[in-house]
Amino acid sequence: MFSTVDFHFILFFIPNKMATNQHDNTEQLRLLKERFPQVDESKLTRLLQRHGDNVEQVTARLVKRESRLNKFDSFETRFGSNVTALQQEYPSIQSMKRARLLKTMNRFDGDVDQVRKFVEKVEARHHREGQNSCVSRHQQREELKTKYANQLAELSTVGINIDQPWTLRLLEKQQGDVNKVMEVIARRAAKKEKFAGVDVKYAAEIAQLKADGVKIKNERVLARLLEKANGQTELVKQFIIEREEKHMKRKEYRRKHRSHSPMTTTTAAAAAGEGEGHGMKPHCRKHLNLNDEDRDTLKKIRSAGIHGNPKKLLAIFHECGGSMEILNARLAEQRDKRSRERHERTQKRTLLAEAQTAYIDVHNREDWPRDIEHVYLDGNNMMFVVNSLRRLCLNRAGQRTERAMAEIAATWNEQMHIPNVDLVFDSTRQLDQIGTVKVSSAQPKYRTTDDMLVEIARRPENREKNKRTIIVTSDRALAVLLQREGCLLVKPYNWFAHCVMVLTPDLINYEEITGMMTTASSPTTVKIRYNFDELVHRIAKIDL
Repeated sequence: MFSTVDFHFILFFIPNKMATNQHDNTEQLRLLKERFPQVDESKLTRLLQRHGDNVEQVTARLVKRESRLNKFDSFETRFGSNVTALQQEYPSIQSMKRARLLKTMNRFDGDVDQVRKFVEKVEARHHREGQNSCVSRHQQREELKTKYANQLAELSTVGINIDQPWTLRLLEKQQGDVNKVMEVIARRAAKKEKFAGVDVKYAAEIAQLKADGVKIKNERVLARLLEKANGQTELVKQFIIEREEKHMKRKEYRRKHRSHSPMTTTTAAAAAGEGEGHGMKPHCRKHLNLNDEDRDTLKKIRSAGIHGNPKKLLAIFHECGGSMEILNARLAEQRDKRSRERHERTQKRTLLAEAQTAYIDVHNREDWPRDIEHVYLDGNNMMFVVNSLRRLCLNRAGQRTERAMAEIAATWNEQMHIPNVDLVFDSTRQLDQIGTVKVSSAQPKYRTTDDMLVEIARRPENREKNKRTIIVTSDRALAVLLQREGCLLVKPYNWFAHCVMVLTPDLINYEEITGMMTTASSPTTVKIRYNFDELVHRIAKIDL
């Protein structure tokens, strides 16, 4: 219960607090009305409420709106009469916003013929769709707003403008993943910040390029090309020529493949069917170059319930001597073969994914697992990790390579104190004990090292020991088999890296990598490099 003193305090405090807030809001409204006298007071009040009484945010929004209105006023002054004439010439574009038409006119720098071609393309698209695309886009936006209401609310809380249509398109593209959307927005902001002021910096060069007859729709592209070329206009001209050549190649590729698409073929065939009386031939027949006999054969094949690529069907049919039964059997055999290959590819992808998760990451010296009793090194698999060892092996000095690997492993184990370390090769005559490392050969008892390691891991007496056993190999198929037996796995690169950490930490080089998309707030990427060749030189006295 409130005491009398508390009650009187509340009665005194609340009116004073409300009066203070009212005074602050009045002051903020006064400042905004002085800056934007053309904006209605009720709208200013709503904007203040929406932005939590933050005058700076409201001012920034109104300034942006004012600049946009000024830009469209200038467009109206320059292109208003032409736009009005186009609207009278093409009544179908009455549904398009006048602002969009003005932007289109500015995009083509007032070239009425280019704008007329663009409008005709829009009309053709509307005719194909059979509906007003502006209305359909509006409906689509409303559906996306309903679908991603929670994600839009989350983006709004971090200050992202959710009223822009590209925010909805980005959410749809990323399937509602807010984190990915924020990453894309951050990259765009970084790119925008990087190129901010570039157009002002190279204003003279842009004017010179225009005077030289360079035509490009977007001046910002010119500014970025100048930034890439360090202001060299001749180099920018070369860049533009390369862009145009690439654009023409892409256009030719699309034209070529669009003309051969099923939709185009069907449309052409239908048109040809309508004009058969006028001597027109179907496009598909012209494309496939089928004679009357082949067409009759193809009809028989399809009437038998066999469908597929016409050329392939005809070729197989002739190979089978015109027998429908053999054709059916051949096609069934091909289907089974494709199914087996697809199943093998699926199994391979599953195997690779499983192998990727089987390895232990060793980024620091302390990441090496504790209480390890046995380490097997797949010698043949490790020979080509280090450049100097690979060159030594390719120069037919296999015994020196094996000896060098054993010496590195022995020196490493002097610091690690692992009870058993085995270096296994497919076939070797060098079976000496080097330090604490035992060198062994899989042959003649086993065909390969893989067979030997799998057999050892599957022994009943090793089932419990496998939990304290590490196999160093990069053979992913072998890694999956050994993981299923409970063994731990390390990649050869990570093992050599651990040797550097333990024996020669001065050979570790930390490089800071800053990519173009890195923002000021994001951490710098650090790449760790290990000098394996110097490790081999110091331990095994090999220098190639």
